[in-house]
Amino acid sequence: MTPEQLAGFRKLFPVTQRYVYLNHASNGSLALPVVAAMNGYIERCSRHGEVPYPEAEAVVEDGREMAARLMGVRSDEIAFVKNTSAGAIIAIGSIEWQHGDNMIVMRDAFPTNTYPFDYLLPQVEKRYVTSVELAKGPECVFKLIDRHTRAMAIDWVHFLSGVRADIIAIAAHCRTRAIHILVDAMQGLGAVNQGFGELGIDFVYAGGGKWLLGPQGSGILYVNSAILPKLRPANLGWLSAKWDDFNDIYTRKPMKPGASRFEEGTKNYIGIYGLRESLRILLDVGMSEVAARVRMLTQLLRQRLEQKGFEVMTPVDPQRHAGIITASRPDVDMAALFARLKEQSFICSLRENRLRIAPHFYNTEEEIERFCAALPAKDEPGV
Repeated sequence: MTPEQLAGFRKLFPVTQRYVYLNHASNGSLALPVVAAMNGYIERCSRHGEVPYPEAEAVVEDGREMAARLMGVRSDEIAFVKNTSAGAIIAIGSIEWQHGDNMIVMRDAFPTNTYPFDYLLPQVEKRYVTSVELAKGPECVFKLIDRHTRAMAIDWVHFLSGVRADIIAIAAHCRTRAIHILVDAMQGLGAVNQGFGELGIDFVYAGGGKWLLGPQGSGILYVNSAILPKLRPANLGWLSAKWDDFNDIYTRKPMKPGASRFEEGTKNYIGIYGLRESLRILLDVGMSEVAARVRMLTQLLRQRLEQKGFEVMTPVDPQRHAGIITASRPDVDMAALFARLKEQSFICSLRENRLRIAPHFYNTEEEIERFCAALPAKDEPGV
């Protein structure tokens, strides 16, 4: 990406005018086209009462195609959901669980990828791995598998450490054992260039409000078309069927053949209109370019943090992390430092008493340098 191209994309993000925004692992900033698309839908509804259903659905299908391109899958394998949790819940309800089943989950996963399994599947034995173990390789998962293992739920990128699980190796191993693979991609989708179509993963779910740079309350669910006929009916409603119009309500309509059957009722059109535009931006940049810039910025960030004496818990290997760099210093009051950075318009997160810093493609090296210059020097007393 040329400096001119980067400057053009940065103009789309008003947040850059006021902040050094490095908080995409928490909330993605909204670009002007995203806001305009959502406002346009709202304005149409305000002035005309509605956006005609066929017109709104055409936008949905366009967004579905963009999501499929970004993930390297077929468009009929994409469903729009309201958040990451919704994707996990649909997956849980679609799997044919049997007496004596066990599943593998991450002990330190973000609650999105633990609570639904605990609450909805109390009868299923849980076997645990951690992000620390996954950072060393996928073998920690393999040794927990037996003939009763029905599924595993993995955070692709860990919300705190930034560890990126080797989902390619995990999928290859599990494919031969008919184990369902469920991937929470919230912290990876939009930051890592990864095609999912050939991996054999069954479900991938992610909200739109972080690295995808879309609005809160929007999300994407990928369902592998190869397993769709084998799934039990779950999360189905009247709009899971195919409607040409709403004149003939009482004639039973056929079920949609693809993943869109999981869109059970009225969609969040406002959110999908916005998400379509954020996906368009990522595709216009190119996910290979997005991922390369995120990788470059995180490497620079790590280097500067370590020069200032910070301990970085994110793995060094760029293949084992994505866009998150998490760091702390034992001699520094991290909460006070976080507050001071915020006062100076540097936006990141405080998680488990560590700074979690998450740059996206439109951030610059100069912003990373300014952020790190605001940190205490290596020999400076704690804040």
